[in-house]
Amino acid sequence: MNARIIRSTLTALARMGVAEVCLAAGARNAPLITALMASEGIKIWSFFEERSAAFFALGRIQADRQPVAVLTTSGTAAAELLPAVIEAYYQGLPLVLVTADRPRRYRGTGAPQAIEQKDLFGAYVSACLDVESGSHMSWPTRLDARPLHINVCLDEPLDATHEGIDFLAHHQPHPSRSGKPPPYLLSGEATAVLVSGLHPTEARELAPVLASLGMPVIAELTSNLWGAWSDRPAIDHLLLPASESTFRNMKIGQVIRIGGIPSSRWWRDLENRPQIWVTNISRLSFPGLARTQNVQTLPWSALEALGARKLMPALIKPETHLTSHWLKEFSLSEPAWMGAVMNQLRSSDRVFIGNSLPIREMNLAVHGIGQGIEFFANRGANGIDGLVSTWLGASASSRSSWLVVGDLSALYDLAAPWIMPQLPQGNRRLVVINNGGGKIFSRISSLRSLPEDARQVIENNHRITFAPWAEMWGLGYVRATKPEHLMNLPDGAMLVEVIPDAEQTEAFYAAISV
Repeated sequence: MNARIIRSTLTALARMGVAEVCLAAGARNAPLITALMASEGIKIWSFFEERSAAFFALGRIQADRQPVAVLTTSGTAAAELLPAVIEAYYQGLPLVLVTADRPRRYRGTGAPQAIEQKDLFGAYVSACLDVESGSHMSWPTRLDARPLHINVCLDEPLDATHEGIDFLAHHQPHPSRSGKPPPYLLSGEATAVLVSGLHPTEARELAPVLASLGMPVIAELTSNLWGAWSDRPAIDHLLLPASESTFRNMKIGQVIRIGGIPSSRWWRDLENRPQIWVTNISRLSFPGLARTQNVQTLPWSALEALGARKLMPALIKPETHLTSHWLKEFSLSEPAWMGAVMNQLRSSDRVFIGNSLPIREMNLAVHGIGQGIEFFANRGANGIDGLVSTWLGASASSRSSWLVVGDLSALYDLAAPWIMPQLPQGNRRLVVINNGGGKIFSRISSLRSLPEDARQVIENNHRITFAPWAEMWGLGYVRATKPEHLMNLPDGAMLVEVIPDAEQTEAFYAAISV
């Protein structure tokens, strides 16, 4: 009976288009693992723990836009998937969770390895399919842009002799759904376009629309609009960096947000500015704001009609103090280090940017981006969990990739490099900005007046160095205290620990806030 539901589960995964599985082995999921390993047309990634596996799968989906499954054993192993599930939900990514379980009769008994796995992920999955021998299953043939949970109840004996399937023989084409673009209203107010969180293929669709619209475009690095692209019209003259100075010098009555939720504080402050009209055009249904007055959210199909609109462009005053000047003046500050990393990027590199300070500071240092450089980030819940694992997943289909991440984010994900021996050869640069804690909290005005001892606790101040971490996983290591230390890095996997100058960082932020 186990063999029947295992074969049924694998066939369903194949029909959904799953071609990769990240597995973390245990006793309860051993029959599923042996069937997978006996299958053809499926790529298997092996992990010793579930959390990294799920975030790695997230990176694979981000980069290649294909569904990926994660397979766990029973009990708390399944619960380890929750952070990545939340991230996938808010990014609209088809992450498939396959959790092995004990039979239903064990539920509520407190028996070993038996927890309430059905509906474990609540609202963050499109459905929970509870599969057990003898039960009728209606499998979906198409995945929504949300996670899906398949809970497979396996009874003993857990024999490990199971035949596999040919995944490619079951793959079915899933034509994209295209509906009539909905009607929408735009005000006659001065307008700017704000773009973030686009896959390069989405940016390719957007570029001609922006060229036709001719409006100023505030573009985060993750918009994937910056730099030279041979397959798009040139729109560099329309692009503005997503820096606070850009927002501060802008007179605006309407914003059109395209793609993901922006990282800037200015976007969050729109909550208290209901007079500014906000139109969201995205593959996600989330408006990204809690207020409902003068806010509308439209599907991606509304994009085509946007290019034909005639809108009043926002007025943007020239900067009083150019950010680029202060980046040169304070060359060892954290934002200047982001510029130093940018200088080392080469054509077709793939760059993953960590949340909190790195993504904000990278947006400050936009300049001289080469051809075809791709930028990714986890922006679903704005968390710092699983960033190294997600980057490694995204890097698996790239010959040269970079991660720029904070020290606390790296500490969250120390197990991530486990997967590196299974990855294709390539140059992987793991850049850790070690500023001794979570310094973003020192930039939050409401926390600046806290007592010093309370701030130290909130910032998680530390004196950790990352050289032992590199040694543990066999990575090359460079301690960078000057920008030239980033030059001529050897090939292969490399951990670069950047030590920014704290005084210069404070001086930089003081200068640009004037």
